[in-house]
Amino acid sequence: MSDKMGIRRLDHVCWAVRRLEDALPLLTELMGMTVEGRFENPEMGFRGVGLRVPGGTGHFELLEPLDETSYLHRFLEERGPGLHHVTFEVEDVDAAAQAMRDYGVEPYRGVQRSHGWAETYIHPKDSGGVLFQFYVEEEEHQHGPEHDHSHSHELEAPK
Repeated sequence: MSDKMGIRRLDHVCWAVRRLEDALPLLTELMGMTVEGRFENPEMGFRGVGLRVPGGTGHFELLEPLDETSYLHRFLEERGPGLHHVTFEVEDVDAAAQAMRDYGVEPYRGVQRSHGWAETYIHPKDSGGVLFQFYVEEEEHQHGPEHDHSHSHELEAPK
């Protein structure tokens, strides 16, 4: 069976929390994850921490809302802390979106491009409850402590 989506790798799993500092010890002290960087997106109303998972190429991400106007605050009020999204890097985001359509799933908000990234999503109502994100980096750029290792969070995790 071939991979119709063109998935290259699991990039990260994101956990939405009320306070980063409350969740970090479980991940770092108990599970041995290491902080790769911290980032903030005032436009979308969140801050986060990217973590490296021992023994693998996947990453883990924590997000907290900056204030009560953030979509993440609404997410937490409605659902409480928990899984927010799962992100995969793909070979070609347009081909991945077409594979979704061929499968009978409409890509949530189509394909979005910004800041050198292209991404598309499978809405939780179409997946059985998980927001799946698929992305490709279209322009090379430096990652640093001020930038997340992935291009997530361009939209609210839908109901």
